[in-house]
Amino acid sequence: MAKEMARIPMVSVCIASYNHARFLPATLESILGQTFRDFELIVVDDGSTDDSLEILESYARQYPEFMRVLTHPGRRNLGISVTDNLMIKEARGMYWCGQGSDDVSYPDRLERQVAFLESHPAIGWVYGVADFIDKDGAPLHEQFGSDLSAIPDLVEELILENRIAGAATMVRMKCMTEVGPFEPGLMYGDWEFWIRLAARYPAAFLPGAVGGYRYHDYNTSLYPPQHDNLKRSLENFKWCLDVIISLRREADVAEGQLGQPRTKALLDLSRAAYLLLLKDNESASLAAAAVFRSDPSFRDDLKQMAHCLCHFKSLRLPLMITRELGYPPNWLVDRDFMSALLRIGAYRIWHSFGAVSARLLMRRGQMQRAFLKSVV
Repeated sequence: MAKEMARIPMVSVCIASYNHARFLPATLESILGQTFRDFELIVVDDGSTDDSLEILESYARQYPEFMRVLTHPGRRNLGISVTDNLMIKEARGMYWCGQGSDDVSYPDRLERQVAFLESHPAIGWVYGVADFIDKDGAPLHEQFGSDLSAIPDLVEELILENRIAGAATMVRMKCMTEVGPFEPGLMYGDWEFWIRLAARYPAAFLPGAVGGYRYHDYNTSLYPPQHDNLKRSLENFKWCLDVIISLRREADVAEGQLGQPRTKALLDLSRAAYLLLLKDNESASLAAAAVFRSDPSFRDDLKQMAHCLCHFKSLRLPLMITRELGYPPNWLVDRDFMSALLRIGAYRIWHSFGAVSARLLMRRGQMQRAFLKSVV
């Protein structure tokens, strides 16, 4: 066994495991059943309190030539970023790919991604899409991830929103190590990492889903299933803000694209947007004012500003930005900017109308149930 484990694999598949005992067998078998066989599977259990570790150790005994299972000292829970960093440290492959402990990879995932990177040596990493599946593995006829190959600037687009499916990526290991570790303490550390990676290395989109992204009640993705739950939404905004703050702090000392004035300004704009969502209007106003200090030329690029504002769909953010644009109000005669304001206003009106209608219907249902209960 020691001789087998001493081999240097081409691919290191890394899985951070935490309380997904129900889904682990399907996850592990989807990797162990790959058509491409030159890989190692590294799984770190992050202090699971269910039967995850026992399941992992059972599979490791069956597949010692492929699989290693690790834990943190004392089997503590140290978070996803610390767990990812431990896996990178242990990985020996030329290529790295990650997967959630509740997701699955299609049988030809590694084969397709390795073939692409081998034939495109100038590309640092490849990304794709994953099919949404439910808790039982049934398809949901939607996909996670986007083809961003037509986007002029991947870094700027990723600052606005994480559209990279981590379960559908493969990265050259030398790029992973040169970009640096995942930032500890971030719930969405992968999003922060993709931005830093995109700022240094070219990426390519690989068409066709490479796996299944499981959608269930315990996801901690950027698209929480309980979108109508206020507490969960606020947590999501806070985790997003943490990413933006971490990147903005690093941008102050970074070289290359991450340290460019426009990148800093976009991070300031995103920071203002998330602060507004968290009801911190005073801090949001300060962040909005910082946008044009970071990049004064942003005042003349109203088309890009309109694109950003449309992404956040906030009415208060454009008000703050127009105040910072000052006089003369050039934005009043800019077609892109005014069109963006009209689209945002229409969206907010429609959204507000829908929310009011939903509350009225809910109230009507409560009154009907109360009436039926009283007559029974």
